[in-house]
Amino acid sequence: MDFVFVCGWCGTECVVWGDPVVSWWTQKYQVPDEFECWHCGGESTSPPPPWTPAD
Repeated sequence: MDFVFVCGWCGTECVVWGDPVVSWWTQKYQVPDEFECWHCGGESTSPPPPWTPAD
């Protein structure tokens, strides 16, 4: 599932893929600790959940 994170350097919305994690009660996803901004190329730390799903 894709999630929207905001770059800590330039404020641009970036789409980050979350890998599904097996869970019996809820849908859980794992995202990378850091992501690269498509606009400025800066490395930003992924925020803690809950995350906003991308459209």
